This record gives sequence, C-alpha cells and structure tokens, in this order.
Amino acid sequence: MPSHARTSGGDSQASGRARQRLKLGAIGYFNVRHGVDADVDVVRAAVLFLRQMAVEYVGSLPGTHFKNRRLDLYAQGDSEMLQLAAIAYVGARHGIDADVGMAREGLVLLCQAAIDFVESLPAAEPKRPADPQHQIGNGAR
Repeated sequence: MPSHARTSGGDSQASGRARQRLKLGAIGYFNVRHGVDADVDVVRAAVLFLRQMAVEYVGSLPGTHFKNRRLDLYAQGDSEMLQLAAIAYVGARHGIDADVGMAREGLVLLCQAAIDFVESLPAAEPKRPADPQHQIGNGAR
C-alpha cells in the first residue's frame, strides 16, 4: 500500500499496525516449517499465532466482521486457506518474479484470507430474553 494512502484516510494507524503484525505472523509461520528447528509443536504454535494475528487484523478494520462470532474459538477454526495465503505472501516477496506488485497482491490475498477466516468462525448463540416467570422479584408466586 502506498505511504500516501495511510495519511489520506485509506488506512488507520491501528489497522496498519495490525496488518504489519499479520505479515509478521505469516513470515513466522512460513519460516518455522523449514530447517533443523522445524518441529510439529512449533508449527502448531505458529498457526495459532497466525490465527490470532488474523483476528487482531480483522478487529482493526471498520465494519461488522466480528458480529456474532465466537472469537474464543479461533484455535479450533479451519485456517488452511489462511495458511496457504501466508505461504503465497511470503513466496511472492522472493524469487525472480518478486516485485512490489507481486508483494501487494500477496498481501491482498493474505488480508482477504484473514477476513474469511474470522467470518468462518462459529456464530455466537443469540441471547434470549429472560422468562419473566423465572425472574426474581417479579411479583409472581
């Protein structure tokens, strides 16, 4: 995203920071999957961190993406597309095809996958009005 977009109202500071953290989560997830330190437990922790960063990012956006979502269940959500988007984003930043346009498209894919992940979380139970017959002090006997 061009720097002038942030100053002209295209991106709030909180949203920009959350997007940066989402990118760091993607880079971290991508990197823990390789090398001598690659370990199933570390990868699981990186997936949870990536999911948490997705929730934070979507929470910083204007709109109602969180409406009626069980955010406490982010650890149980299905994040395969988020993980693939993270791999694509990090991959778009390197190699012979890497340029600003590829990195931006990778970031767009990552941000959309974060939104999709949060919107896929289970809906919260609707709050039911209390039955007046069971309320204390309602005068009914």
